[in-house]
Amino acid sequence: MKKHFLTFATNFKNENAYLKEWLDYHLKVGVDHFYLYDQDGGEEAREILRPYEEKGQVTRHLWTRWDGTKYDGATKWYQRNKNHMGFAHAAKTYRKEFQWLMKIDVDEFLYPLNDETDLTIWLKEVNIKKYKGVKIPRINFGNNGHVSKPTDPLLKAYTKREENYSDHKDLGNGDFLSSNRFAYSAHWWHYKWYKFGKMLTDQSEIGWRINHYYTKSEEEYLSRQNVSGGRPVGLDGFKEKNNGCNEVLDEGMLKFLD
Repeated sequence: MKKHFLTFATNFKNENAYLKEWLDYHLKVGVDHFYLYDQDGGEEAREILRPYEEKGQVTRHLWTRWDGTKYDGATKWYQRNKNHMGFAHAAKTYRKEFQWLMKIDVDEFLYPLNDETDLTIWLKEVNIKKYKGVKIPRINFGNNGHVSKPTDPLLKAYTKREENYSDHKDLGNGDFLSSNRFAYSAHWWHYKWYKFGKMLTDQSEIGWRINHYYTKSEEEYLSRQNVSGGRPVGLDGFKEKNNGCNEVLDEGMLKFLD
């Protein structure tokens, strides 16, 4: 029996406004541990995380030592940065203590499908001897017409999304994960070449999706221009990323709000 069943590997910076809601939601739906790579380094983030660390729900690694180095910033597909290094550290260091590890950001929320309220109900049905990983589909939510940051919680404020899935991220089985030294992606894991396992990719058999709250309001988008070098900048960049992401009203997350 592993120490943890469902865990996250997450790099974060300047996410203090959203961190508590993200953690509380995922604890509610069945995530039992978070490996967090703190690129913020600020006192506010430490105080937000302190009670979760004291309860054993969060393992926080200060991840600011790469600031200003060649590993700081956006990369091309064949280059390594501090985000990749955080994910690799989680895989290599902790793969023997968890069954499943999700690559996920603080603007992404795992949503259980089929009217479930617990992520682990479906996941416990996945054969851990057969599947080395699962490609979890992702769908983008738009700004809901918000120009300024709303006062409501994120999950209440943003309920409009694109019509179809547009990406995915890997959920990796710890029994199959390699050290991930050369996995230069925020979306997929590397697996042991000598241990055969299948990827579960059929969306009809996958019990989750990722709700991706990337743009949020126009104000929030523009205030986060320096978080990622790959983020299109300015109002035109906001319009580009927000385009097509307010097509479908989806209030499925509201049932999780207290």
